Amino acid sequence: MPLSDKQIKAMEQKREKILQQAIILFAEQGYESTTIAQVAKASGVSFGSVFTYFENKDQLFYHAVTEPLEKYYKTELLDFNPDAVDSLSEIKSMIDNHLRIFTEMRMYLQLVVQVVGQHTKYPEPFKILDEFSLEFQKKISHAIQNGQKNGVLEESNPEITASAYLSFLLGARLTFTDHAVSQIWEQLKVPVLRLFNPKR
Repeated sequence: MPLSDKQIKAMEQKREKILQQAIILFAEQGYESTTIAQVAKASGVSFGSVFTYFENKDQLFYHAVTEPLEKYYKTELLDFNPDAVDSLSEIKSMIDNHLRIFTEMRMYLQLVVQVVGQHTKYPEPFKILDEFSLEFQKKISHAIQNGQKNGVLEESNPEITASAYLSFLLGARLTFTDHAVSQIWEQLKVPVLRLFNPKR
């Protein structure tokens, strides 16, 4: 007998809860120290229920790293027009949006840093992260080139600037506590914009 819509929705919600708790535990404790039993307990499900949705711990970790990016962050982070006529306004709007997104990403970014820092240990999730990083930086670089062409940005190396921008976002978010970042995030817009070398 096929599952009803209600049953399917309940299963989707249970899977999402397991995944969210896995993200928290993997981020806080690391891959080695996190057990399926801990994830199950934190999710309020039985040990065996986890395996209904994820084949093993490796697969759970893979999905914890890749799903938030593919389902949520990728679309939001790439939501800007690199060919905008008003280049500077678009870049300012992009920065506002990215800063807002990064304020919500601390736990997930802790997980990302683990994968990037040990990329030979986690080659599959690293590949997904690396591909997105290149796509993100390429689009940022395009926006910078457009701003230079439109005469609102000083000449600089777009690839280096795009890389510095991503590094700034990651570093700033991982450096400050949630409370501190909520106090200073708005103030970071000015130094972040300077990375793009706007003409005075």
